[in-house]
Amino acid sequence: MSKFRGYTFFTMIVVLFVLLQGSIVTKTGSGQGCGTTWPLCFGELIPYNPTLETIIEYTHRLISSFAGMLVLILSFWAWHKLSYIKEIKFFALLASLAIIIQGLMGAGQVVFGQPPLIMALHFGFSAVSLAAVFTIFLFTFENQVKPFKVNVGTHFQRFIVAIALYSYAVIYTGAFVKHMGAATACSGFPLCDGKFVLFSEGNVVFAQMFHRISGMFLSVLVVLLFIWILVRYREQRLLAWIGTASILLVIIQLLSGVGMVLTNNQNLTIGVVHALTISILFSIYTYTIVISRRI
Repeated sequence: MSKFRGYTFFTMIVVLFVLLQGSIVTKTGSGQGCGTTWPLCFGELIPYNPTLETIIEYTHRLISSFAGMLVLILSFWAWHKLSYIKEIKFFALLASLAIIIQGLMGAGQVVFGQPPLIMALHFGFSAVSLAAVFTIFLFTFENQVKPFKVNVGTHFQRFIVAIALYSYAVIYTGAFVKHMGAATACSGFPLCDGKFVLFSEGNVVFAQMFHRISGMFLSVLVVLLFIWILVRYREQRLLAWIGTASILLVIIQLLSGVGMVLTNNQNLTIGVVHALTISILFSIYTYTIVISRRI
């Protein structure tokens, strides 16, 4: 199991890196760094005398392909190695399908061009693949005799599903902001250029403000979840860790989002952290759904 766990952990890190690379490609405007040819770069297997944008895009393609291969192998291996876990087939298939769709959408964007709405889904499928691999990684710590589970009520189970779906929706709104070029649509926080605007200032401002509001509402939901765990389930250590991690991640998410606004989206590290934290939060909630529904 140790070799399989190590392989799963390595795959998870590579998938996470691909997700972050995607953010870097968008932030640096390197999406057309290899022109409109795929899988070749300007019609070449290895680009000659590449620009920085070409290096970023070409490296992203290479590592994405490597990640896809790793995930496909992991899915097949996990299907057999963790057959005693009833949820493994679903997550093995989910990981593979998400990484394949993500790759095809990336290729489609290069060759045909895609509207921001579709390209936001490209990032969204990367997050789904990460969540699936993250869940499989946690499965490697379980055994047939003692699977991880938490004892919660039906309302809590439903709330976990709702907050997981909502956190994924927030990922989508953030990716939409990036691909619309709306990250710098407003200066200042929480207001936009000193005003509360939403519908009246055009699509770019609307996307920016809608994402802000969505993110702040997610913070409220995370705080409610944390309080719920403290009041009803604090004796369950696993849930206590989940609640604490959620609070820490959503704080980082908020601060990095504000930081992107105040730095006019010029700090690459802040943008990467912002993409990282929401993806990890969604992954945690995905696994929480599983352990909260086990009998």
